Amino acid sequence: MKDVTVNELAEKMKLGDELTVIDVRTPAEFRGVHIDGVTNSPMETIASEVDALKLKQNVYVICNSGNRSQMTIKDLEACGVMNLINVTGGMQAWNSANLPVIRTKKWVIPIIQQVMTIAGSLVIAGQLGAHFVHPGYGWLSAGVGAGLLFAGVSGNCYMAKMLAIMPWNK
Repeated sequence: MKDVTVNELAEKMKLGDELTVIDVRTPAEFRGVHIDGVTNSPMETIASEVDALKLKQNVYVICNSGNRSQMTIKDLEACGVMNLINVTGGMQAWNSANLPVIRTKKWVIPIIQQVMTIAGSLVIAGQLGAHFVHPGYGWLSAGVGAGLLFAGVSGNCYMAKMLAIMPWNK
């Protein structure tokens, strides 16, 4: 997998070269803040664009932190798309470098923060339920822990995929 820094991408964009840059975050995240001239193709639906992507010279893929873009690139490479370049650090690095963005007033919490908030809440609820209601509630915490372990090992977070299709993330 090829990588490019946000500063390198910004330089290429300044030169006015014909670039294809795809943001694989949810539409709501994209609406909240994005780079001018970048196309939003959420990772959950980008597989439908495989044929068109194969025709491009280079396709730069960006997300919030670099994780979703890496996963998307791996999935697309498995479908035969080999012209993909990961933007390391994603929008977090872009913002940290104070590069220009288009920002709207409507802001949505990034998917990974939604996952952490919900997972943490479920673990706490399981522990409180086990302590105050019934010991069986402890399995809720264990189930969430197992899901997080699976997500970390496999790179597939089903909670994130479920959250991505929720109305507030559209």
